[in-house]
Amino acid sequence: MKVVIPMGILHLGGGCKVLIDIANALVQRGHEVVIPLLAVTTHVYPVKAQLLQIPSLEPQYIPYGDVVLPNFYTTFLPAYHAWPQQTVRLSLGFEPYWVPDKETALWTYRQKVPIISISRWLDEQIFRHVGQRSIVVNPGIDPNIFKPRMLYNKFESNRTKTILYIARDPSSGYTMKGFHDFTQAMQLVHSRYPGHFIVHLVCPEKDMHLPGVPYRIFRPTSDLEMALLYQSADLFVSSSWFEGYALPPLEAMACGTPVVSTNSGGLMDYCTHLVNAYLTPPRNPQALAEGILTVLTDKALYEHLLAGGLSVAQMFTKQRFEQKIVETLEQLYRQRQP
Repeated sequence: MKVVIPMGILHLGGGCKVLIDIANALVQRGHEVVIPLLAVTTHVYPVKAQLLQIPSLEPQYIPYGDVVLPNFYTTFLPAYHAWPQQTVRLSLGFEPYWVPDKETALWTYRQKVPIISISRWLDEQIFRHVGQRSIVVNPGIDPNIFKPRMLYNKFESNRTKTILYIARDPSSGYTMKGFHDFTQAMQLVHSRYPGHFIVHLVCPEKDMHLPGVPYRIFRPTSDLEMALLYQSADLFVSSSWFEGYALPPLEAMACGTPVVSTNSGGLMDYCTHLVNAYLTPPRNPQALAEGILTVLTDKALYEHLLAGGLSVAQMFTKQRFEQKIVETLEQLYRQRQP
């Protein structure tokens, strides 16, 4: 089976990471995989598939595949116009909620091609808007990389606490990640927390800043470096308005780091409030600050969330995801054969 995964660009981010995991898993299974790109780069993630540089995202530049797997509305358009019978729509997030051209984005979900989504929440959004159910396949983490380094005595009230946060730049199109909400929440935490803390900001696009709050900036270049940041943190915080799935909270759980997050959608497939995470409403800095303060000052709750996170992370592994997504694509291919 030949699979074409048009990506346009390959950059550091959860969506690209999932696509490369799918491509590598298909290659490992013995399938041919081609990834059309506007610019060929290999420094972001290790890629086993063939990278094909194309001049633009237009139908004539999308090569034939037994399965053509676009994941974003801008890559769906040329893929579908070139190979409508071979197209399978992969949804990593419901684009009509945040892209400027909402009508075009919604159109890409109405074309009656098979849809694979990554969470029950995402499947529900698709069904509500176009009346079609998707095949849900949850992504997972690599337990050989994302694992606890030190669990005992992690909660120490007198030690300076480290809060880890992935700061996506609103001016680069990531307003829905809620950085400004996080900024307000941390200013509230700074005024009320009885001890000392520092925020470790992971900044993929550009350096972000937290006025009046102690912080350091990090730019990890691999999963191993990211795992070290999770392992050394006392708390991981996510402030997204909506997420198709959200791997970082799951990665943090696997590393033995409690999570405070907005209940932003897709992560509800593995998050349960006060069982393995402290969940708050999106766009509510006060509630987010309250969650951070509660977890940092309640030892029993802290240890309960830590244990709950470790337990659920064992159920969502990268190996399980890769096996299911490959089997799903193979089954769709067989069903389409005359």
